[in-house]
Formats: sequence, C-alpha cells, structure tokens
Amino acid sequence: MSLSTAGVISGTPTTAGGPFTGTVTASNGIGTPATQDFSITIAKGTAVITLGGLSQTYDGTPKSITAGSTPGELTIDITYGGSATPPTAHGSYAVSAVVNDDNWQGSASDTLVISGQSLASWRTQYFTAQEILDGLADDDADPDGDGQKNLAEYALGTNPRVRDAAPAPVVDANGLTLTFTRPKDLPGVDYAAESTDNLSGWNPVTLEVIGDGPVQTVRARDPLSSGNPSRRMMRLIFSPTP
Repeated sequence: MSLSTAGVISGTPTTAGGPFTGTVTASNGIGTPATQDFSITIAKGTAVITLGGLSQTYDGTPKSITAGSTPGELTIDITYGGSATPPTAHGSYAVSAVVNDDNWQGSASDTLVISGQSLASWRTQYFTAQEILDGLADDDADPDGDGQKNLAEYALGTNPRVRDAAPAPVVDANGLTLTFTRPKDLPGVDYAAESTDNLSGWNPVTLEVIGDGPVQTVRARDPLSSGNPSRRMMRLIFSPTP
C-alpha cells in the first residue's frame, strides 16, 4: 500500500527581503495533519543599467544624463560627483546610477564630460544652411569684414556677423603683453602665439590662463629680453583641431 502526501503553505512571500516566516501544513490522509514553520529570505533580482548623454556641450544650463533599466520602469537615483544636482560648468564628472526598488538592485558608473561648443554647431548658430553651402561659414571667410576670419571668431567667442576689434598687444612693465578671452574647452581649435622683431622669423610665446571659468582670460607675454626690444610684434594663431 502506498501513501500520498499534499501540502499547503501559508504566509508565502512574493517580494524580496526577509527573513519571511510561514507554515507548511501537510497531510497523508491519515490522522491529524502535520505542520512545520519555515523562514526564508528572498534576494533582490539584478537589473542592468544603461547610461546615456555622457558627452554634452556647455551652454550655461544643467546637464543631466539618462539612465535606463532592464527590466524597465525602475526608479534610478543618479549622482554627479556625489551630488544629486546636475552640473552646469565645463569639466568631467564621475556619475553613478543606483536602482532604488524593493525587488531589484543594480548600479552603473561612468564619466560625464561637458565640453565647449563644436565648430560645426557654431556654424549653424550663425549661418543658414545655404550660407554654409556657399562658403560664408568657412574657416578663412570674413563675412563681417573686420579682419578676423571665422575660425578666429569661433576661437575668441565673438560674433562673425558683427565687426569686432582684434586683441592687440600692449607694452607694460613686464614686456609686450597680449591678453584675450575665449570660451573654455572649445574642441575645434588650437591656440598659439608668436612674436618677432623683423617679420622674417617668428618665435613662439607661451600662453597662460590667468582667469578660469566658462570664459577664460588668457595672456601671451614677450619679456623683450632678447632681440630688438624697441621693435616687436605679436600675433595669435588659430588652427582647426585635426
């Protein structure tokens, strides 16, 4: 003769956490049913987090990243260098995304980079699509006729449709000095400065940032300690980033 058994579980948990307790009631069809208490802990499931928007362009507004999850519709807490407030300024920020859910866990980390406006974006800001096709937005074009080509206007953060005076060197107690401002972290241009006393050969001059921020102040200084100090010229050179 064989006996069959059947069991009924009460207090069955359905969410992660614990320990949960309950009772199993089993019967083999003979006599009084037997009961057994149990304790169980349910681990959280692991979600996959995907980050987006990690490369953005400075425009003075806060820059938030995106975070999606599998499974979807989970709450995700995002921090930027330990702060929940999205950053605004140029720079690189360590970002962390952590699932905030009763039944799921998961995290991801990466770096948010806020850089300056690209040259292509700058062109579309100031020129129509047809003007770009016609060459009015080319690096060496000068649509406002102020002697500063478009690449220089981009590098200095000036308007290519408005005539602006070019930065000019001055003689002070420390030598010949040329000071200018520029948007920080422009990705499309390289900067250099040179000086000469005879126009037949130019010598490099160091550029130094003397004021940092979204707009930087930069200085080039020739101490006039060599060559002909009474006849000296200085120029800025802007080259598109390869």
